[in-house]
Amino acid sequence: MASRTQNITIDIGTDYIANVVAYSNGSTTTALNLTGYTANAFIKRSHYSNSDSIFVNTFIIDSSSGIINLHVGGSNTASMSPGNYVYDVVVKETSTEYVTRVVEGIATLTPRISHF
Repeated sequence: MASRTQNITIDIGTDYIANVVAYSNGSTTTALNLTGYTANAFIKRSHYSNSDSIFVNTFIIDSSSGIINLHVGGSNTASMSPGNYVYDVVVKETSTEYVTRVVEGIATLTPRISHF
């Protein structure tokens, strides 16, 4: 199953919340039914980096429509440097343990000016 590319922008120190859709077998119109799946996502400086990784909270909010909610807390990005990172979202079918990447892209972290 081919993944879809979707670039995102995250303001450092703020909460980022967005939904992504998992599409069936590389389709751009037919959603993957995520009943019986779990999701996971990370943001890293590069594909080869073992550090600078940010865990992304993932929630499958509509299984039949393939909708996955992504949430990155502002405290998770507060110490990150501005710039381009990579991210992906993978799903695992719980009965077979089959894992596939459904979304990937560039996560641009932008600097903040205001603080609380």
